[in-house]
Amino acid sequence: MIIDAHTHNSTEAGRIHNAQDLIASMDEAGIDYSLLIADGFVSGGTTTEEAIKISAEYPRIKAIGSVTYATLDAAQIRTLINYWRAGKIYGVKLYPGYENFYPSDERLLPLYARCQEIGMPIIFHTGFLMVGFPGLLKQAHPLNVDDVASAFPALKIVMAHCGSPWIIDAAAVALRNKNVYTDVSGYFKEFSPITRSAVDSFIQDLNEWRSIVGDFRRCLFATDWYLYSQKEYLGAVRQLPLSEEEKDLVFWKNASEVFGLDL
Repeated sequence: MIIDAHTHNSTEAGRIHNAQDLIASMDEAGIDYSLLIADGFVSGGTTTEEAIKISAEYPRIKAIGSVTYATLDAAQIRTLINYWRAGKIYGVKLYPGYENFYPSDERLLPLYARCQEIGMPIIFHTGFLMVGFPGLLKQAHPLNVDDVASAFPALKIVMAHCGSPWIIDAAAVALRNKNVYTDVSGYFKEFSPITRSAVDSFIQDLNEWRSIVGDFRRCLFATDWYLYSQKEYLGAVRQLPLSEEEKDLVFWKNASEVFGLDL
């Protein structure tokens, strides 16, 4: 089984990618399930409610909600919790860097407390910001996740994009916080074929992760589709030096466990 733990839809002018496109991409790549992450604060992005609607229509797509920091309040948190309890979403993503906040912002602490209590995982954007988008890179540095992981040791956390280009720093966070995972999405140049030299760099950087953490046991396969071909990305990840146990963990077991997928 293969689960892509990080995909998006887009209706941005000139770049329309919908659920039917995602299913076609999954079929081409041999991917069984994908997590569709809401990003409604972005123009042309997908709201939590839209992701839920897509998930209901396409059972192979599982919805991940998102927090809009600028409007975050107790009502928004209650809504997300209710979606989780109803089995409509399988986690929630936050976008430090793209939105003006750090992961440790006090405004977010009630959300973390509730997520820790009920077992709902949090995904943090970490690392590079997408070309053409405003934001602050320092807010998306993976070291910021250490503050949250330390304060909420039972909260399941996924650092998106392995913190790239700060992969060593992301590995240090994971080493000391056993509740922290990473997905390997979003590494390559956007909207471009994945080249041999890029794959070699990817393998080298992920081996740096392994040299610090010790293994790939808390990594999740993910692509950041629509920015990349799922088939090409899968081919790149398959070239990592994974043990048989790690292959199962990376390609589906970690995602199934972290996000509570009933597959």
